[in-house]
Amino acid sequence: MMKEQISIIDFKFDSKQDIIIRNILRSLGLNISHKGTILLIKAIQIAVKVNSEFIIIDNIYKLLSNYYKTFNTSQIKMTIKYALDHRNEQKAIKNFENIFISISSCKSIFSMSMILEISSNVIFPHKSISVAYFFE
Repeated sequence: MMKEQISIIDFKFDSKQDIIIRNILRSLGLNISHKGTILLIKAIQIAVKVNSEFIIIDNIYKLLSNYYKTFNTSQIKMTIKYALDHRNEQKAIKNFENIFISISSCKSIFSMSMILEISSNVIFPHKSISVAYFFE
């Protein structure tokens, strides 16, 4: 579990990892330049870097809000949700099964927590990550 004193600055993000995440999200129809997608990329990177099998998504929102001072946790959640809700649906449906082979395409899968969990597990298959998503 993440400790309260951890900050996003403590995480060193790999540029290769960043490119992989961006390509996955672009393939799923997300606009890479949208703030919500940028926040989602950072959230995925944090999930991958956290040395824990279980991640509480609210802790990631808190880390992001501490780093991006202009956002509070609810704004971060809503910005990411907006990016997910306004993706290119046709592109998402077309590419979803190609990216996440074991999961069939469905509309409900595009929540912040599911994208975070699945993307993290695709990027680092040897590290099984479960995201606790409360009140999403």
